[in-house]
Amino acid sequence: MELREAARRNTRMRFEQWARNPTCEANTISAVHNVRMSKAAESIDVPPTFGQSPFAIARGREFESRLLARGAERLTEALVENQVLPTESETSFIDLRLRMNGGPRVRSLDQALQETAEVLRRAATGAGEPSLVAGATVRIPRGIMLPEAILIIDALVLRGDLTPCSAVVGEIKAYPDLAGYTEPGELASARAQAGLYVHALQIILEELEITEAVAVSTQGFLVLTRPGSDFPSVRAHEDLRYQALRAERGFERLESAAQILPDVVAEGDDVVDGDLIKAVLAAGHAYSEACLSFCDLAPRCHERAIAESDAIILGDDMRRFVAGVTLDRVAELLGGAAPTDDTERDLVRRLHELDAVEAP
Repeated sequence: MELREAARRNTRMRFEQWARNPTCEANTISAVHNVRMSKAAESIDVPPTFGQSPFAIARGREFESRLLARGAERLTEALVENQVLPTESETSFIDLRLRMNGGPRVRSLDQALQETAEVLRRAATGAGEPSLVAGATVRIPRGIMLPEAILIIDALVLRGDLTPCSAVVGEIKAYPDLAGYTEPGELASARAQAGLYVHALQIILEELEITEAVAVSTQGFLVLTRPGSDFPSVRAHEDLRYQALRAERGFERLESAAQILPDVVAEGDDVVDGDLIKAVLAAGHAYSEACLSFCDLAPRCHERAIAESDAIILGDDMRRFVAGVTLDRVAELLGGAAPTDDTERDLVRRLHELDAVEAP
């Protein structure tokens, strides 16, 4: 029962789901009210196709465990090598991971929340040494997830050797860093999650009234694997300003979604009231390429996009290129039809540059 309660309160996975497509109202309602997209899909006879692979989960836990073994020796060395941590100072390691997640001593989310606040307050005193915190846990003091919004940050570097102390967010992923060929969608998702934690930390520091002593860096880091090994590849100095701003705007959407629907979540394994499923299905959708990698309702949205001749069926880049013009209309313009407005005229000009439009 204790493990189930901790899993229910930890809203990290729901935040990650939302961050994959924060513009979609259906996705927002699903995340806020803990309505599994698989349940919504099943209710309209769409076979659910996504879910956490037990092999991927085990792989991620193994990678993280090896990174943090022996006082996070392997991760600390990689962070020093990539100038996230200084070479001239000893780094202390603070492990706040829950015991159920491989941590050595923290038994509950409440204990992790309390100790994280203590670590941040201590950093604000100017202790003078850098530290690496695993499993820093924060509760966002706003009604943006129901019943509460709790986030667990993979890795947090506190540069106590700087004035003010700099808090640097890190995100750990078990997929390989392929030197310029890493899957763009995976990198975008990891950056979105890291940016979310940047904004969440800014809120927490304001609540603790220590913003003058501790500043959240808008440059974070990603920890991926080296191909074929369990050794880390650190992508340092990731610019997270846009992702943090997007999270700030998105929190307002989450708060609105929490207020417009009742908090009707049944006891047990995320079984939800039918009204919430209906709300997800009736909500507006913003279909994107990312949906194909996580959302069980993606087949429904894809069918709608085909029916509406939406260029998204050819990918996000194509939708941006045609600027909202339907594929049927693009075909007419390609065949020599005269454009009717400025958007179509601009599209025809760009198509001419590609030598794709028939000469008039």
